[in-house]
Amino acid sequence: MTTSLRTRAGITGALALTCAGLTSLAVAAPATAATPDGATGAHFLASELAAGGDHLSVSSGGSSFPDYGLTIDAVLGLDAAKNGQSAATRAASYITKNAAAYRTGGDTKELYAGATAKLLVFAQAQGLPGDTYLNDLKTLEQSTGQFKDKSAYGDYSNTIGQSLAIIGLTRAGKPDAKAVDFLAKQQCNDGGFRMTFDGSCTGDTDATSLAVQALSAAGGHDAAIGKAVNFIAGNQQGSGGVVEPAAQAAPNTNSTGLAAVAFTLAGKTSEAAKAKSFVSGLQFGCSAPAALRGGYAFDQKSFDAQSAKGSKATAGDKELRASTQAMLAVNPQPYLEVSAGGAATAPALSCATTAPSSTATATSTTTGPPIITDGPAAGGNHGVLLAGAAALGGAALAGAGLRRRLRSED
Repeated sequence: MTTSLRTRAGITGALALTCAGLTSLAVAAPATAATPDGATGAHFLASELAAGGDHLSVSSGGSSFPDYGLTIDAVLGLDAAKNGQSAATRAASYITKNAAAYRTGGDTKELYAGATAKLLVFAQAQGLPGDTYLNDLKTLEQSTGQFKDKSAYGDYSNTIGQSLAIIGLTRAGKPDAKAVDFLAKQQCNDGGFRMTFDGSCTGDTDATSLAVQALSAAGGHDAAIGKAVNFIAGNQQGSGGVVEPAAQAAPNTNSTGLAAVAFTLAGKTSEAAKAKSFVSGLQFGCSAPAALRGGYAFDQKSFDAQSAKGSKATAGDKELRASTQAMLAVNPQPYLEVSAGGAATAPALSCATTAPSSTATATSTTTGPPIITDGPAAGGNHGVLLAGAAALGGAALAGAGLRRRLRSED
């Protein structure tokens, strides 16, 4: 399976690079769709990107900050859906222009492993130049094989960033056995992979799902993958939703979206189908305001809360983060394979009656320093938030103790 994955990744990467431009890959799509699905989910993401000035943002302390990591997740989600490619191309241009701020936090003396690895995978998927990210990433590799942050404020590298680095290196045709070996050593007795590299070893479903992608890309780790997928399946409830035990007892779309890809890679079609069913059940349909239609709720509690608001419901941070990774359950593609291409415009959900209206919450006007998320698609689930006064810069505030993990349930 892993050999065919690498072969298909090489083919799709070559096709992307030989095209005259990303827009040349786009084809026409229906203007509307009768039922909520992955295509209408893409319409939701594309609309939010457009409303935000070709990127997504997060609010903190009354201000709005560009979230580069989440924007990348949205682009990869659109690529997986093969829809909304015009919006994906514009967002890709925005990310490319701001890549230095993302991977350094605005300080050229800093360099973050997770953000750099994510940029590499993003560039490969979009058919964009990635040598700068590749070279930067290699400078962060330690003798142990760990990709570690270069920062005066501490090391926040984790299993998700390590996994993305391995995937990016594999796509670049530069497999790194030492990095893979370091990742393999992060597997715990419960079969899962831990999120951080210190302290006790307890499996984390999100970290495990990304580790499965990385080990599948590397090849030769079937036994470890089998244990890892069994760990994820052990955290899948009857509804099909997957739980992130360290966060909450209820299943959520973010963890379920990542898990669906791991299930698919391991050939667990039943588990993958259940994951898709769970995520699809949390997609907003015609009963929701127009600005929410096609988007996904983080969990059942969030879905019910938004539904209870009626016309006052708006798309917020939870819906944005949930939707980027929910797309992976609906269109399960590993990051080794996902690539740009498909319909230029995603279809909006066609509703027979007019539902309560609301306006999109994203805005193109932002203030303050950027948000740095070095999680996956991690959709920023395990990303790092660097925010504060521009005079200090995000990294300086991180050193002052204002750095925190940004999880979708916050």
